[in-house]
Amino acid sequence: MHQGVAASNVGGIHRSPQTARKASQRREHPDVVGTRWHRNHCIDSGWPDRHTGRKAIAKLSKRRGAPRIDLGAENVILSSLPLEDYKRLLPKLERVKLTRGDLVYRAHRKIEAVYFPEDAVVTMVDALNDQRTVEVGTIGREGMVGINIFLAGAASPDQAIVQLSGTAIRMSAQDFRRELTVGAALQRLLLAYARALLAVISQSVACSQHHTIQQRLARWLLTFRDYSGGGEFMMLQSSMAAMLGARREGITEAAHKLQTASLISYCRGRIRVLDGPGLGRKSCECYRFIARQYAALNLALKPIARA
Repeated sequence: MHQGVAASNVGGIHRSPQTARKASQRREHPDVVGTRWHRNHCIDSGWPDRHTGRKAIAKLSKRRGAPRIDLGAENVILSSLPLEDYKRLLPKLERVKLTRGDLVYRAHRKIEAVYFPEDAVVTMVDALNDQRTVEVGTIGREGMVGINIFLAGAASPDQAIVQLSGTAIRMSAQDFRRELTVGAALQRLLLAYARALLAVISQSVACSQHHTIQQRLARWLLTFRDYSGGGEFMMLQSSMAAMLGARREGITEAAHKLQTASLISYCRGRIRVLDGPGLGRKSCECYRFIARQYAALNLALKPIARA
């Protein structure tokens, strides 16, 4: 079993988002841990409005390409598989619990298993020799962690860190490679996902070079608001700085401006988006670009699921 990842049997009970959020408060990855903002920075108040990115992810999560079987996977790729393909995969799958801060992969190490997130969210992070880090991709229920194996690689150039606690479906790398030789539907689904992921990664590179910290933070907060499903999630400022490749002071200043504008509240590591459309106006165009990629992925999955 992989370090930090607890497994349950295939018939395990799916954790609710509320349970996942409570679990996410327990731990922060040691590489990105830091101090919380002062309690005086807290701003009280209500729930966020909907935004196009949330709708795109929610639409993906509601897809059901195959009837429910014992596993009942909430991952979009698995739930889009035709029935016979899903049945064949079932004995090779297990549901596991991922906790915020878990290190799923280390950079340049052999990938032993792939993960299909359900309500967990994993970020792929590049680390430089001077210990600076930056997020290169975020993977939730729309995708798969370990795409390098699908692309004929054996190791990941990045480390994979759990950012939002939840569950995922795990499959050994050996079984996954075997399935690729016979599972045409899985290959087509992963090709569609890989295209979307590469587009998002390319956009993220441009975003990190040409947009302000406040624009990037707004985009990142909206993305995690969409994944969390409820507009509230746990995250330390040091984690946000590590993901965005920015200094913590820069994140503090940018977030304080967003709080002053009543777009978000942040108190003791708990973030709530108060005004989604308003935060969207502060974000760069990359958030809307990512939403369009998810919408295009949704369209690409439909004919495969019906095959």
